Amino acid sequence: MRLCFVLILSVFLNACATQVSTLQSGEQKELEQGKGFVLLGIETNTNLKSVQISGPQKIKLSSQDIKEGVNFLLIDLKAGQYTIDHISLGSVRNIDLDDELTWDFVVEPGKISYVGHLEWDSTEYNYYYRWLVQYRVELVNRSTEALEFLEENHSKILAKNAIVYGGPGEDRFFALLENLKGE
Repeated sequence: MRLCFVLILSVFLNACATQVSTLQSGEQKELEQGKGFVLLGIETNTNLKSVQISGPQKIKLSSQDIKEGVNFLLIDLKAGQYTIDHISLGSVRNIDLDDELTWDFVVEPGKISYVGHLEWDSTEYNYYYRWLVQYRVELVNRSTEALEFLEENHSKILAKNAIVYGGPGEDRFFALLENLKGE
């Protein structure tokens, strides 16, 4: 009975996440009051089914946005503190990310918040007739790649909105660039 309740609750909570789509190259979008852009890089050696992010807005990135290879996602979200908390690989393979602070990021209103690069590396192997998955997942900072992506694909959005680092740790790269522009 308890297992049934937990299963129903998890399905219900999963259904509450809003599916979002990333802005396509060159697409224009004006930010609403209290919102900011999120730039998230994803590098994976396999197609992921979904990534769930909780915060002021609970969202779900779909398999259309997180395909194998290197992807950048530019999304508008309500400003606030968010956490990447769940990755789904498919039917029964799910990874809950529960390390403290490792998966947290901040979205600032009226700005582009680069929150890092989600790197997913997995290997499947057969161990005594059972398929096992070994994986490494990490949120790393690649600010220069993020800036190059914005300059090449969303230059008009970049011209209208300041870019800041909102991922784990500190990075003064974007502030340094802003200071160099002012001189």
